[in-house]
Amino acid sequence: MSIEKRIVQEERKVMAEIFRLCEGNLKRLAMKKSSVPTNFYNFDEMGSITNLGFDFEVLNLDQDKLILLGDHVKKLKNIVRFTIYRTKDRISFDWLKELNFIKELVIKKSFLTTIPEFIKEFNNLEELDLDYNRIATLPEWLPNLPELKLLSLSSKFPILEFTQKNIDILKALHNKNIEVSDSIFRLHIELGLPREQVKIIRDIKNEKGENIVRGVNIEDYSLNERESYLSEIEPYVVDLAVLDGKIAQLGIDDMSLKELPENFGKIDGLTKLIIKNTDLTSLPESFGDLNELTELNLSNNVIASLPESFVNLTSIRKLDLGYNQLSEIPTQLWALKELTKLHLSNNPLNDEDKNISQKVPDLIREYLRKKATIKVFISHAVIDFEPYRIGELVDYLEKQNEISQVFFCEEDLAGNIDEWMLDAVQKCQLLLFIGTNKSVFNSVDCDNELQLADKFSIPVIPLKGKDVDWPDLAERNLSRELGLEYDTENFEDFCKNLYKYVENFKREINLMEKSELRQGIIDIYERYRLML
Repeated sequence: MSIEKRIVQEERKVMAEIFRLCEGNLKRLAMKKSSVPTNFYNFDEMGSITNLGFDFEVLNLDQDKLILLGDHVKKLKNIVRFTIYRTKDRISFDWLKELNFIKELVIKKSFLTTIPEFIKEFNNLEELDLDYNRIATLPEWLPNLPELKLLSLSSKFPILEFTQKNIDILKALHNKNIEVSDSIFRLHIELGLPREQVKIIRDIKNEKGENIVRGVNIEDYSLNERESYLSEIEPYVVDLAVLDGKIAQLGIDDMSLKELPENFGKIDGLTKLIIKNTDLTSLPESFGDLNELTELNLSNNVIASLPESFVNLTSIRKLDLGYNQLSEIPTQLWALKELTKLHLSNNPLNDEDKNISQKVPDLIREYLRKKATIKVFISHAVIDFEPYRIGELVDYLEKQNEISQVFFCEEDLAGNIDEWMLDAVQKCQLLLFIGTNKSVFNSVDCDNELQLADKFSIPVIPLKGKDVDWPDLAERNLSRELGLEYDTENFEDFCKNLYKYVENFKREINLMEKSELRQGIIDIYERYRLML
């Protein structure tokens, strides 16, 4: 390849040596920047070399040739922009020190872990591009570069550490109106997101560990512009719309994402969420903390179930669960009172749920309410634990489809029992009271549990033991019509009958709606008596 004759004579000689070292693998690049790694040069109208770049993976020079190349490059005193790609550990940067007159320096994909110390002497430097390296910490002298206007630290991997030192340096750069390309800078410094939310976003990674974020402040957007912001999500990117210093909308599309961070639900203020066309199989339990969500699209993933906490997303109006791996309609959807649009198409639903899924959301919710799991509290005297086989009863009930958890006082329960009791009873939708001589007449704990059930309008089903009669239970306002007799001799049949009884009870009485329960527990009992 011939050397341009328009290059001034002194520099033509230098370029001839560089051509020889590069074995002719050098071409003129008319544009200022190259997005593709290559070996290039350019010159100005005066014939001086102003732009020079090397891709060392292509050149594959040994150390002696690299040093020789540096000796030649140092002689080109009019370089404005100098670029090196993919150096790995094969290049000594010593000769770069003498290029302290350049205005633009690019060192890309070169496995840098720190910004070279000698750059602090580059007093003319306006642009410093260190994309796709492994820089974890920033030097304190960085904001002191007198002419710096742009610092690029872009990377597919969130490597820059989220430390106070780095944040302070990024703030100092921001205060000097220096543009910085980095997710921490963009999210925390420019958009004002709290540190916890930034950490969560940086933890959303594809299977390669990559994390690419785009964030936009929609404060000045019109209502229509805000509504349509996520209509086109950039593939492979975590797309954010920020409002009042919080993430209002979040979109992920066509990303090899398998899981979300465990604390994903801590993104408070999120009203619209789209995660589609990913490898997502499940959601973290914290997902239910996103209680401001009004629109949720989880289509085209591989989700087979939803976390129990999903019942807390009561503000959702639009929900798309299409094209997943749901074998049944998630019972958690019963709680979504504001739901007006629900998509469940192209899931491997069982036949019954497939038919139900065609109905309007309110009818689907009522169907799910009757199937929804409940938490049960078993009130019993400690002395009755063994003879009434309480442990076996708990094991049986917790294996049933419509009971998610059973609380009971174990014999060795330690700590603040009253505090535990208050917390546990409140979590439950039904209390089973095992009535015995001890629990009815001489148990402070059982008295407290019945009082708490009454206080929080939790229905009580009495289970009469052998040493008391129904009139004894009636003195505690426990109705024979609502109860069963505890049978330890035919224990397996008793357990089955009890669970069937609970199933029927929860289908007829809405145990899930606190507002309905507050109407009066006595009214509920009367209604159930009439049904019986």
